[in-house]
Amino acid sequence: MLLASLIILSWRIHLHPEEYDWLEYPTALGDTRYYISLGKDDRYEPNLRFTGHESGLYRRAIEPQTLDDVTMLKVALDTTGRHHVYQRATDFGDAKGSFYLKSSENRYIEFGARKHYPPFVPLVR
Repeated sequence: MLLASLIILSWRIHLHPEEYDWLEYPTALGDTRYYISLGKDDRYEPNLRFTGHESGLYRRAIEPQTLDDVTMLKVALDTTGRHHVYQRATDFGDAKGSFYLKSSENRYIEFGARKHYPPFVPLVR
């Protein structure tokens, strides 16, 4: 009987999810939408875009930083809808600050204005 009730409830939730209250955490806890490459080279092309930053943001670090998931707050989804964009709680609301994509648990890739990478110029010999 319990199994039948569980199946009926699951089917009802599947058909009408808007009728149920869902708990959504404003932090990065539980997010498994891990960063994958957004373009050819995120350091040289502004590949991260979301509402309010249509011009795009550059990847600012090669290796992910270790930041606590509890201190990272969701800002928005990127334009592809695959990744949540985060800011540190201390920087939340600062449109010119750094933004982050989660690469694994407590690990983040920083995005922002173009940092210090010089334009690529191939060597001519």
